Amino acid sequence: MNKFSMTCSCSHVFSVDADNRDEAVMKMKSMTDEAAVKAHMDEKHPGEPLMTVAQVHAEIEKELKSA
Repeated sequence: MNKFSMTCSCSHVFSVDADNRDEAVMKMKSMTDEAAVKAHMDEKHPGEPLMTVAQVHAEIEKELKSA
């Protein structure tokens, strides 16, 4: 198992353990539903426009790297 992570613009690090990057992306996406995105935005990005789940998933695809 390997660790994969990405860092949000607010410096919060998200990470998952997975056998490969594809599995890591799938796991990370499964954890980021609308409620999770809203909770993160409310806590870490108050006053900023709410990102859509699709936008967050695109960022995961782009930014998730082996740690």
